Amino acid sequence: MIKKDKLRDYRYVLLVLYVPLYFVCFFLIEKLVPSTADYWVSYCPLDDMIPFSEYFIIFYYIWYALLFAVGIYLMIVDAPEFKRYMYCIIIGFSFCVVFCLLFPNGQNLRPETFPRDNVFTDMVRAIYAADTNTNVIPSVHVIGAIFAAFGLCSTKKLKHRWLKPAVIVLAALISIATCFVKQHSILDVFAGIALSAIIYPIVYIFIKNRMKNS
Repeated sequence: MIKKDKLRDYRYVLLVLYVPLYFVCFFLIEKLVPSTADYWVSYCPLDDMIPFSEYFIIFYYIWYALLFAVGIYLMIVDAPEFKRYMYCIIIGFSFCVVFCLLFPNGQNLRPETFPRDNVFTDMVRAIYAADTNTNVIPSVHVIGAIFAAFGLCSTKKLKHRWLKPAVIVLAALISIATCFVKQHSILDVFAGIALSAIIYPIVYIFIKNRMKNS
């Protein structure tokens, strides 16, 4: 029988319960701000210079696997880093939910027709159908990708050094992919980077120091 003290040591695993809670909140807000509603439009002239490319949808989908893989890896090999990773996700994603609830926003960049018809455009159609063009700023994809890279680069448990620069490149590709598949404006990317820059010192300096002293 597992001792209570041992169970207490693994309480950090409960942080993963935030993930289904976030998705419930996200889809509720999606219903509250439908694509036909009036919302502030996220747009920048730079968006017109970014062509639609369905091939970047691969990196858009990889985001889900990346966040899951980094979370599971850190949960198993580096509990303190896992907690910091989850704190970043919780703070960042929760801010986005509250912000979009208080400030309805969306983008009008999706193409009316696709220039080609292939498996990649089918994947884009699937994303468009599952996720509306509202609630886009800051980009959760950007925030999640950045903190997945931070989490993997911060752990000292990782033996394969090449994975750290690889995950940084992957996070960058995921971030720009949101613009190439016209799921986000470049403004959403900039806002995601800015929010991540604010959250990072809160978690990796302030909370980290409190964890050391506790």
